[in-house]
Amino acid sequence: MNRSKPYVALVGGANLDISAHTHAKALAGDSNPGRIHCSPGGVARNVAENLLRLGVETRLLSVLGDDAFAAVLRQAAATIGLDLGACITLPGQRSATYLSLHGANGDMDVAVNDMDILEQLTPAVLGRHAGLLAAATAVVVDCNVRPDVLQYLCNAEGARPVFAEAVSVAKCHKLLPVLPRLHTLKANRMEAQALCGLAIDSPQSACAAALSLHRLGARHVVISLGADGAVWCDAQGRTGHRGVRPVQMASATGAGDALLSGLVYGHLQGMALDLSLQWAMACAEISLSSTFANSPELCVSAVRARLLQETT
Repeated sequence: MNRSKPYVALVGGANLDISAHTHAKALAGDSNPGRIHCSPGGVARNVAENLLRLGVETRLLSVLGDDAFAAVLRQAAATIGLDLGACITLPGQRSATYLSLHGANGDMDVAVNDMDILEQLTPAVLGRHAGLLAAATAVVVDCNVRPDVLQYLCNAEGARPVFAEAVSVAKCHKLLPVLPRLHTLKANRMEAQALCGLAIDSPQSACAAALSLHRLGARHVVISLGADGAVWCDAQGRTGHRGVRPVQMASATGAGDALLSGLVYGHLQGMALDLSLQWAMACAEISLSSTFANSPELCVSAVRARLLQETT
């Protein structure tokens, strides 16, 4: 690990992902044949791994238990060079866990997140790493954290650009008080609707929602729309839509995290938001085609190859 290189600080979830994929349409109330896969996950941790694969140094601030799940997370981090030095371990507590059920087409039907341990990630804990946060080129935070942690990150003196992931309808409301402090807000259709109160049923209405969230304070807004692509609103209030290209989807888990990773990478490279989204969607496509939440195939050359396919 080269500690002299610029890095991105990531604050939020680090958990074990347990994903189940049925071989056919799931039958409620019955045992369905399929496959079950366990892997490291968590929004902040996933974005950190993806940025590492894109050549960006990262530092993760999260909370782990002292159980077998934490051992898996630490072993995986050592393998990919992910710095967990700022993470705290809580004796006697279980690590965060994310359980998802996917249909035969790879799309998620339902998920359950057990992230209570992140309540122990407090502003006081972050305060012990104030120097690390202040020296970062950007900060990425997910809404699994407490509201006062969001406030701390967004209001810290000398704070770097803050990228926020809305995470879920149940948790995204935490962002409303800090929208004016966000450099980039990334949300999906349902989360954006919950934040701005506007119905989203088309790319056009999604652009209106993105503009609304920009007017509420967020400098940049990106709303992912699944099969309908994504929309953006930049600092000048300009909006746009990018459709998706056909991709053989293996699993939807982690695609949103890959999208956010691409947006952060684009910012670090000085790209305009529309070009950052183009890069980010290529990252998400690579993730969608992988059975892993974090595709081992993700790298700068792989993203460039996908973008070249788009223009030829």
